[in-house]
Amino acid sequence: MILRRRLRKSLNPRPGSPGRDAGRMTRGSDIILIMMAALLVILAAFRILHG
Repeated sequence: MILRRRLRKSLNPRPGSPGRDAGRMTRGSDIILIMMAALLVILAAFRILHG
């Protein structure tokens, strides 16, 4: 019974649960934050270069 439960958990990991694929999964909110940070850096560099 314990073996069956362990096997089922390893085959169907949930996106938010800790496991093998948890480190590789990126949430949409993380991507949006990274894009906003990149835009801020580009804007700051543009303002510095063009005075």
